[in-house]
Amino acid sequence: MTRFVSPALIAAALAAIATPSLAQASRAETARAATLQSVMVCATDTATRRAYQREFGAAPVFVTAQEAVAARQAGQRWAVPRCMTARQYDRLVSTTQTRASL
Repeated sequence: MTRFVSPALIAAALAAIATPSLAQASRAETARAATLQSVMVCATDTATRRAYQREFGAAPVFVTAQEAVAARQAGQRWAVPRCMTARQYDRLVSTTQTRASL
């Protein structure tokens, strides 16, 4: 009986330790899936490009408002956020507000 209890306790302890880390990984995956298609306003200067590359590991890819809407309608997913100038972002917001009012 004691031979069975020791391995069972060890297995239970390992499962208790591993369970929170597995739950944390699934939450991180869910958060990542929610941000697979995001757009952020970026400047076009060198410092902003370097900061973006440091944060996401790739050079920024700029899209227009039309390209962002077309990608969303097509179900396209992005691993890192796309960049957009402030003017294009204003166009994107006005496009979505116009569609919401219809």
